[in-house]
Formats: sequence, structure tokens, C-alpha cells
Amino acid sequence: MKRIFFLLRKDFIRKWKNPQVIIGFMLIPLVFTFIMGAVFGRQAEVSLPPIKILIVDNDQSLLSQLLLGALTQGEFQKKITLVKLKEEKEGRRLINKGQATALLIIPQGFAQSVWEEKPTQLILVKNPAEQFLPQIAEEITDTITLLLSGAVTIFSPELQTIRTLIESNSSRQNTLDDKAVADISIRIKGKFEKFGDYVFPPILWVKQETIELPGKKEAPQLSFHGYILPAMAILFLLFVCNTVIEDTLREKEKMTLFRLLISPLKMEEFVWSKILTAIIIGITVTAFLLLLGTLFFAINWGNFWMVAVLVITLNIACGGFISVFYSFVKTERQAGAVLSTVILVMSLLGGSMVPVDIFPQFLRPISRFTLNYWGIEAFHRIMFGRSWADLAPIFIAFTLGGFALAAIGSFFLKKNLVKGYAG
Repeated sequence: MKRIFFLLRKDFIRKWKNPQVIIGFMLIPLVFTFIMGAVFGRQAEVSLPPIKILIVDNDQSLLSQLLLGALTQGEFQKKITLVKLKEEKEGRRLINKGQATALLIIPQGFAQSVWEEKPTQLILVKNPAEQFLPQIAEEITDTITLLLSGAVTIFSPELQTIRTLIESNSSRQNTLDDKAVADISIRIKGKFEKFGDYVFPPILWVKQETIELPGKKEAPQLSFHGYILPAMAILFLLFVCNTVIEDTLREKEKMTLFRLLISPLKMEEFVWSKILTAIIIGITVTAFLLLLGTLFFAINWGNFWMVAVLVITLNIACGGFISVFYSFVKTERQAGAVLSTVILVMSLLGGSMVPVDIFPQFLRPISRFTLNYWGIEAFHRIMFGRSWADLAPIFIAFTLGGFALAAIGSFFLKKNLVKGYAG
């Protein structure tokens, strides 16, 4: 163990004497976040896929149909796709499978309650696997219900008159009286001038329901910088670990590793020193990035201790993941080509380059097999105020998986390094 600490100290001194590469990997996420925030945060529009909302209309009334029609009017028609279902159970099953953004449930007796100005509610079940689209669906539904609630409150007498006329004429199968219709139109026109006096309090609201693990709390909104910086940080964190562990092949090619084979130092100690150096440097770089993110972009990362545990466990996972790949490459040039490709592809699939929400449905499950996805997800859960119980599975998976991968990587990497000196 003493020799491993000696190697750690040696590698740290050597890295910080020539820190250009590591500092570059640390600054690029900040610069990229600044540019993306300046562009997309002010003048560009982000293209989002259609928001798929499942509908279970248990009321089947004229009013419920008008509500659903309002969700597909104007610009909403370009953003929202409504899929009507017969049973709530089926809707919840599809939401659990991640096949829709939200499920809107209109209860039985909805129209009767609205006509009688009794408080009633809709139920909106949001898909927890998506990060932004459920929030948009919630805002749109809130807006529609607020407008409907305000209209019912303001035009209550006129609506009751219309209801009476419709019911009486329906029984007699006659057309509506022109004079009555004109009288109602004049009264409605006069009410528009007094709109503000009648809107609040609303009698109709949306009951929000998100499928979540126990312990989750109401989350604050996530800023653009709060999304993009963790995503980019994990991408370049993998490159930082790669740069450090790459030294194993560099020392082999320069024959400095040969001296270790004839010294008391064991090859296992040399390999583990590189993995631990990558983890510790990664922790340092990540901590600086988070600090600079707070100073430059005012990002609130959430609970300090949760963030600290995430930074440590995430770097353990990254160090172990990168070490495995060095078991199969022979030269530094080969490692650079292979690892760069792997990191970029995994980062693309994991959400470091584009949000997973805009992926085609068949790609989203693949994202869950990447470090990037779970690293970004963990950062967001902390920023959203999730509990320790919600974060613990990710922390444990990062730690156990990281050390398991490091053990496998060190075993085969040791054989890979020694093989070059055989004979």
C-alpha cells in the first residue's frame, strides 16, 4: 500500500507540472455550456418531438370533448398527439412502459360538476422517464383548465340558460329560439369587459400525479445550464480518466515500465496506482467544474453531501469502466482511437450531447446502459430535491460496479502489460 501511495504522489506531481490536457478537458464543458446557453437560451428554438398524451374520458360529455378539442387547437395541434383509451389501467400500463409523455384522466360526472360550479379535478399522470416533455404537458393542461374554469365562473348564468334551452329544445326536438340566443350573446359580450373580476378562485384544477419512487419530493425547475453542464462534464470526465490510465501504455512503449519489473514493485500495484490516480484527479476536476458552474451560471446543485457522494462514486465508475478497455488495446495510438470512439458513442446515447427525451422510442432503453445517462439522472435528482433513498441505488451501482470493473481491468491490464516483455 505504501508503494501505491508513492506512485500516486509521483503521478500527481507529474500531471500537475503539465496540466494543459486536464485543464483543457475541465474548461471545455464550461465554454460549451456558456455558448449553448447564450445561443439556445436567447434566440434559438429547440425542436421537440410531439407530446403524446393518453386520454381516458370517463365522462363522455360535450364538455369533456370541448376540453380535448382545446388541447389540439392552433399551435397545440403541432405539439400534442392525443391517444384515446377506454380504461385507466391500460393508460397507466403504457405510462409505466414509457410509451407516452402523460396520461390525462377525465372523471365521470365531470361535466355535471362543472355545470353546477362544484369543484372538480382532472388527473394528469406524468412519465418519470422523460425530463422535459411531461412539464410541457402539465403547463398546457394547466392553462386549458384555468381558461375553462375562468369561463365557467364568468359566464355561469349564461351557461345555465344555454343548458336549459338545449335540454328543453332537445325534448321537443325544436331549434333554439333566435331571440333567446341573441339575448345570451349580448350578455356574454358585456361580461368580457369584467373578465378579471371573475377568474379566481378557479373551480377546476389539475391534480398532478407523477409515478415515482418513495421519498421523492416536489422538484424545482431545471435551468438550461443545469442540464447541459453535468452532461458535458461527464463526457469530458471520461476523457480525463482515459488520459491518466493511458500512461500505462505510454510507459510500456517508452520502456520505463521495464524498470518496474525488476524492482520490488508489483505490477498490480502499478496498475492500481493508475486507476486510483484517474479516480482522484477525476474527483478534483469534477469538484472544480461544479464550483465554477455555481460561480458562473448560478447553478444550485442541491444537497452538498449528496453531490459529494455522487462525485466520488461517479468517478469510481468512470475509472473502472476505462480500465477495462485497456486490457484489450496494445498501443497508445490504438487506445486513443478505440476509447475516443467508445466515449463519444456512449455519451451520445447517454444524453451528454442531446437530451434523451428527443430520441426515438427504440433508442431510449439503450441509454440506460450508459454511465452518462445515470450520471446525468443522478445530478438532476439531487437538483430536484430527491431523497437519499432515491439516490442510493445509483450510488451503490456506481461504487460496486466501478470497483468490480477496476478489478477486472487491473487483472487483464496487468497481463497485457507483462505480455510485451515476455521472452
